[in-house]
Amino acid sequence: MLFLLAACTGAKDKEPTQPLPERVVLHYDFSGDWLATAGDQCAERLDLSEAVFLSIGASQEDEPDRFHIADFFMLEPGEPAEALVGTADGDGTLALAVETEGTVDGRRAAIIYALLLRQEGALHLRLRAFTMTVVDAQGRSTMTDLLAEAAADPSIPMLGALGSRGLCLKRLPR
Repeated sequence: MLFLLAACTGAKDKEPTQPLPERVVLHYDFSGDWLATAGDQCAERLDLSEAVFLSIGASQEDEPDRFHIADFFMLEPGEPAEALVGTADGDGTLALAVETEGTVDGRRAAIIYALLLRQEGALHLRLRAFTMTVVDAQGRSTMTDLLAEAAADPSIPMLGALGSRGLCLKRLPR
């Protein structure tokens, strides 16, 4: 009986081994149009979810993890804007920025909006950080944490609906 048991285990060691399958790398597609929703439950509200909050474009087909802001509700029509390309990291986080010009406190200034997005499933993103840096004509800069301001004053349009984990964005169907 011992001989039979040894023969069975010895036969398995001599079978040819199959190579492991190639790894499959998945990339979350941040591109598309995103609506702002309310609270941690991502509830749609008529006053909030009827306009596109953010449009994200894919940078190039051969780089599926690189994205940019294609349109943003804070951009003023007719003003120049330049989006910086952001790269999604392995844990589903994407940092994006857009530079523009506008009028702040009655004066022309350069404005930089920086966003930190975190993927929460196929249909939702969470805006985890959102700052606005204003650079005046003399080169002085002021940075404002827009999510902190919205947490202190929930009456701020769009941003006042954020939940404890940030502002929930819902993907519009393509």
